[in-house]
Amino acid sequence: MRVLIIEDENGAAKDLFSLLNEVNSTIQIMAILQSVQESIDWIKQNPKPDLGFFDIRLADGDSFEIFNQIDIDFPVVFTTAYDEYALRAFKVNSIDYLLKPVSEEALSGALKKYQAFYQKGRSIDNESVYQAIKELQSQQQQAYKKSFLIRYRDRYIPININEIAFIYVEFDRVFCYTFKKDRYSIEQSLDQIENQLNPQNFYRVNRQFIVSRKSIVSVSEHFNRKLKMNLKPEPESEVLVSKSKSTVFKKWLEEG
Repeated sequence: MRVLIIEDENGAAKDLFSLLNEVNSTIQIMAILQSVQESIDWIKQNPKPDLGFFDIRLADGDSFEIFNQIDIDFPVVFTTAYDEYALRAFKVNSIDYLLKPVSEEALSGALKKYQAFYQKGRSIDNESVYQAIKELQSQQQQAYKKSFLIRYRDRYIPININEIAFIYVEFDRVFCYTFKKDRYSIEQSLDQIENQLNPQNFYRVNRQFIVSRKSIVSVSEHFNRKLKMNLKPEPESEVLVSKSKSTVFKKWLEEG
C-alpha cells in the first residue's frame, strides 16, 4: 500500500510514520509534505497514492484547499486535534478522520476501513467529500474563540481575542500578552489554544509562541535560516520562526 502523509509538525509526522509501519510493515511512504502548495505540486507530478493522511491545519492554510484546487481521486484520512463532534460529517465512504494523538487502535481501524471499501473496487464519492468539507469549514468559522475567560486574582475577566498580541509558554505556564502590555495566565496548553484561534489572524511560529498578525512589525533573516520577529509590543525574549516553518510563514504573512 502506497501512502502519502501531509503533516507540518515534524514530530507528528514521525509518530504517524512509525505507527503505520508498526501496523503494516508493507506500507510504502511515498512522501511527507508540509504545506498546501507543496502538496498540490506533488500530487500533480506523481503517481497517486493508495491512501492519504492529511493534517487539517497546515502552516499555509487548511488542507481542504488542496481539494478546492485539484481533484483528489484517492481516499483520505484526516488527522486532526479538533473535537470529534465537529467531524461527524466525515464519516462518509471516501473520507475518515483520526484524532490526535493518533493511537495504534484508531489507525488500524482506518486501514481496515480502507481495505473494506477501496480494495473491493468501490469508487470515491467526491460530492460527499466536498459536502463534508463545506460543513466542517462552516463549523470552524463558528467555533473560533472570540474571547478567553481569564482568572485574575479573585475574579474572572473576559479578554477579547483582538486585544491579544501574542501567547507564549514560560516555565511550563501559558500566558497571553495584550497590546496594552497586560499579562494574564491561561489555564490551557498552547496546543489547545492554537486550535481555538482563527489561523488567518494567529500563527504558531514555534513551540513557545503564537503571534497575532497585528503584532508583527517586521521579520529579518537570522542564523541557520530562521527568521527573527520584530513584534509590537516587544516580548522579553526574542521570537524566532523555526527553519521548517520560515517559508510557509512568509507566505502566510504575505497573503494576509
